[in-house]
Amino acid sequence: MPVYEYEAQDRSGQLQRGTLFAASVGDAIKRLREQGLVVLRMQECPLKVPSLLFRTSARPMAVFFRHLYNSYRAGIPLSEALTIFANTERSPLSSVASYAAQRVAKGVPLSQALRETPFPFPVFVLPLLEVGERGGQLERIFGYLADHFDREAQFEQEMKRGTIFARAYMGFGVFGMLLVLSIASSLGVEMPLVASIRGALKGILVLVGAWLVWRLLSMTRWTAPYTDFVLLHFPVLSIPWRRLMAARFARTLALLYSAGVSPHTSLELAAQATGSPFLLSAARRLSNQLQRGAKFTEVISQMPFLPPLVLQMLATGEKSGNLDESLYKAAEFLENEAQTAMKSYPIVAGFALYGFMLLLLVYLVFQGLGAIVSFYRSLP
Repeated sequence: MPVYEYEAQDRSGQLQRGTLFAASVGDAIKRLREQGLVVLRMQECPLKVPSLLFRTSARPMAVFFRHLYNSYRAGIPLSEALTIFANTERSPLSSVASYAAQRVAKGVPLSQALRETPFPFPVFVLPLLEVGERGGQLERIFGYLADHFDREAQFEQEMKRGTIFARAYMGFGVFGMLLVLSIASSLGVEMPLVASIRGALKGILVLVGAWLVWRLLSMTRWTAPYTDFVLLHFPVLSIPWRRLMAARFARTLALLYSAGVSPHTSLELAAQATGSPFLLSAARRLSNQLQRGAKFTEVISQMPFLPPLVLQMLATGEKSGNLDESLYKAAEFLENEAQTAMKSYPIVAGFALYGFMLLLLVYLVFQGLGAIVSFYRSLP
């Protein structure tokens, strides 16, 4: 969904600036008029797509949003809280906070100020801040983002701990093979084992190249939906990612719905918050049904990867008039499921690296034995 930057005057003649997610320019102007604003300027702002080649660590963002949450709760003005963070924290976000503090002090919404910076925030962060600003729930959004990035940082730490020895062994193995090649080259020796090491290194380079190509395809607008589809439908390994996407979708949808955002807009923004082109495409297709008056839970039931238990919870909530509460309970359930599933990833990744190095070692040992046997057979 496009984002529009606007300038407008309220009934008292004061100038208002901000950003707005809307289906079109006409829709954006209509919504601002409903708020009693006279639009002076409206332009579409391209959404930044963060780099997927090297992901930004979650820890700095967890500290940033935790600071904003605690400061906002304490009644500290937002611009002052940003200034304090910029002056006291040694973080990649310090310069971002300094710039945002100046912009916020001039009346620019925080979501717009962060959008103007080059920092690659995940795609769901700015829409959530926009919702918080529109619905008066910034404290709640700050808390949610802080908790989310705390969990992401914990997962990153567990992944590092689970694979550190395997990655170290792989690094030493590659270094050892390069050292053997260097010695053989300096001595002018050409042996079958040396040729085997060259072949093994070429295989590693092919794997690294395939990973880089996958990342580049994931970053490209036209190919990202296909790589996302493969990632979410890969046997066994896709299950934790499906649960993570479903949890993020449900949590964002709950926040949007409780903030009073229209159902079809909530659906699209919640899908955008997952960062999944596949889910966003499905949400855009289904949002038309909500605009035509279809029941909320009937449409949500057509979204991929939502378990039957969650759909039953939402249906019960809609019938009882407590859909907001049911959405939050569904989000908590999915987050617990996702957290449990993601805990197995470091173990699987570690064993995969160990297995790769073991196969490589076995291959080199057999090649070396073959070279020795050939040498003795060649003796008179």
